[in-house]
Amino acid sequence: MVISIIGTNGLLSSSILTFCHLNLIEVHLYGRTVPKLNHYASFTHVDLLNLQINFDNLSKSDVIIYAAGAGIQSNRVEDVNTVYNLNVFIPIQICNSLKHSNFKGTFVSFGSYFEIGENNENKEFDELEVLRSQLKAPNDYTITKRMLSRFFSSFNAPFNFIHFILPTIYGETESPHRLIPYTLASIKNVTKITFTSGEQVRQYVYIDDVVNTLFHSVKGNLESGIYNICGAEEFSVKELVSLLFQLNQKVLPDDVFGKTERVDVGMKVLRLNGEKLKSKIGYLQTIKISEVFNKYNFQ
Repeated sequence: MVISIIGTNGLLSSSILTFCHLNLIEVHLYGRTVPKLNHYASFTHVDLLNLQINFDNLSKSDVIIYAAGAGIQSNRVEDVNTVYNLNVFIPIQICNSLKHSNFKGTFVSFGSYFEIGENNENKEFDELEVLRSQLKAPNDYTITKRMLSRFFSSFNAPFNFIHFILPTIYGETESPHRLIPYTLASIKNVTKITFTSGEQVRQYVYIDDVVNTLFHSVKGNLESGIYNICGAEEFSVKELVSLLFQLNQKVLPDDVFGKTERVDVGMKVLRLNGEKLKSKIGYLQTIKISEVFNKYNFQ
């Protein structure tokens, strides 16, 4: 099997690369920055915003994974046109170019349960409900993810494609600004932390579960379509922070919640129903935060 990954050094692409290395799978990388990990067959520097990709070479892959994107990290200010290009227009252009390059493998891309929008109903959304959601979108990231998923809901191609809708993914190499590493670093270094009210409910899936799901799907010849990967666990922000303090045998301060604001606070509850994918591949996400939190290391 030959894998090509578009987008380098992110949590998802780095974890896929590690999986491929451990399973002796040939990997070719395309991106703007040289990968931090060095176990790959080739790296091609490409400017995705100008779509400088040799599609004849790319089409020789068995699997092409689009792992590039923008707009998810709240601490990073990105040009709005870059967000739309990387999240929508470029993957669409790639798919259309692959049509004309005789690609016969599988194209993998990713959506987000942010596509649900500002929901306060305590329910799990299946794939069709995510696609049909007209709930308010709080930011351009949400809008762009909706646009890409709706493209794939109507896309016809001579090759196979799998578009995964993801919940909150986490792992020990994720950005230090995200909730879990931010909280764990504060616990270890005894620094002050602040959060929103902490009432938002989210599903959480460990990155290895995502990667294993991806390869179960590819090896099982999963038919083209859109599939939810549900979280193995769900917590409110307050519950998750409390759990992390408990796991570290520390006392959670009383005054840490309700001190900050985020654009996603209107998204009270985000939950995915993963039964469709489970029925197809028989794989269920099971890894819990309590089993892997100690893999996070801080200086």
